[in-house]
Amino acid sequence: MAGQLLADQRGRDYHIYPEHIRNLPIPIATSKLQEEIAQLVRFIMEKIHGGQDCEAEQQKVNQIVSTLYI
Repeated sequence: MAGQLLADQRGRDYHIYPEHIRNLPIPIATSKLQEEIAQLVRFIMEKIHGGQDCEAEQQKVNQIVSTLYI
């Protein structure tokens, strides 16, 4: 999500300036949503450490984060 937002800020410019970073919107998630994301990330890290696939969990995190920007 951050990559897309940054690309939108830069337009066709290859350079990234501090102003681009400052202008990135940062939505505020509820405590409940923050905990849900944290639990998923912990689970993802465990799966990665165990050499397991975690694509479904990563997509779930991406989906949750995307909804914050709508």
